[in-house]
Amino acid sequence: MRRALVLALALALGWSAPAAAQDCLSAEAPAPSAPPQPLRMGIFPLAAGSAGAAQGEPAPEDPARALAALRGLRAPGKELVVRLNRMFWADGDAGLARFAGLVDGYAREGFRSELQVRYHPPEGHAGDIASWLDYVRAAVRTFAPRRSVVALSITNEANLPGSPNTSDGFYAGVRDALVQGVIAARAEADRLGRPDLAIGFSYAYRGAPQSDDAFWEELGAKGGPAFAAAVDQVGLQVYPGLFWPPATTDPAGDVIEALTLLRECWMPKAGLGRDVALSVTENGYATRGGTGEERQAADLGATLDALARWSGTLGITDYRYFNLRDNRSTGGDLFDAVGLLFDDYREKRAYGVFREAVAKHGAAAPAASQPATARPLRVTVRPRSVVRGRRVLLRIRVRGAGVNGALVRVGGKRAWTGRSGRARLRYRFVGRPGRRLVRVTSDGRRATARIRILPSGT
Repeated sequence: MRRALVLALALALGWSAPAAAQDCLSAEAPAPSAPPQPLRMGIFPLAAGSAGAAQGEPAPEDPARALAALRGLRAPGKELVVRLNRMFWADGDAGLARFAGLVDGYAREGFRSELQVRYHPPEGHAGDIASWLDYVRAAVRTFAPRRSVVALSITNEANLPGSPNTSDGFYAGVRDALVQGVIAARAEADRLGRPDLAIGFSYAYRGAPQSDDAFWEELGAKGGPAFAAAVDQVGLQVYPGLFWPPATTDPAGDVIEALTLLRECWMPKAGLGRDVALSVTENGYATRGGTGEERQAADLGATLDALARWSGTLGITDYRYFNLRDNRSTGGDLFDAVGLLFDDYREKRAYGVFREAVAKHGAAAPAASQPATARPLRVTVRPRSVVRGRRVLLRIRVRGAGVNGALVRVGGKRAWTGRSGRARLRYRFVGRPGRRLVRVTSDGRRATARIRILPSGT
């Protein structure tokens, strides 16, 4: 029934997708088949971006009250990450310095951070990918040394073309910027000794089926194995009843359906497998005109319970609510009133719901010694060069604390090390010649080793 309704709406809107595109129109959620896993919870503490071309002015801000509200959301012993939005390439070094100051301030209060690295180019530089990559590397050099930074999202909503203020999909060259930016960010983070710094990108749910499919297929064609190896997480940005679907009676079901489509239909088109984590990087429910607290709270609670239930089955690791406070509680912009607080910092009912979810579903806060002072992992792999298409036995050695039971990933295959830190894994490398990564995770730390893929017949 859901599939038929979505198809009817697509046709009514004039979407004439080919048969192949219809494969990703809708999805039934799989039966939960793995235990729930804790979700690393988080929230946007800064003003929401206004839909369209220009940014609206939020109500006067009170940083001290905002910080107090953040502290109130963090349950004892649980993690609460702040996700920082609107760091534009157009703002250059000054923007990097401003956000570095924000990261440092939150770190002093015990909050870890993640950031959007927005394409949003300087005047006349749309499509200047070489200059964009210089900016991406500068962003990584700025934030990788700050151990409180856990993740970088390269570009924001590159699939969404209609809102230049909030979504990078408006700008020419954005898909090249996404693919090459992710690869460059991963390489720079590894060079700086931060293999644990997660690199990913976000997807806005959703556009026309034909354009959505084309987006994911283009990422796969442009990126290939190098892109797939560099992506740690894909972020879903989903607003049932606000953006898509524009009206809903089951927001939790809509979010799980979107995640199922990502995992089972769209991500495979880009060559992204089960080893890539799913994260809800934006989700919010509005109180329109300053009313509707009960509905907002109920929708948020149902969504968080559903995410916890399917977390193990779909590989969902993180959740971020958008956002802490309303820009203007009676404003007319799409995102003016999605906060957990009214614009005068009074708590909405949803504030308590979110706080309870952090306590119930949230991941534990990391030990103070992790990952900043733990002995780093080191990985070696033999052979270091393999021939494309030839099945090979990889011999992996992990050194450092906690090497027993370290997870080793090569493409979609996994193995675990024994007490000596050694693992063996048979694998056939396909795709274009180049370099692939062997990824190792242990106790929240990550490390990589590179394998060179030679052309067939070498």
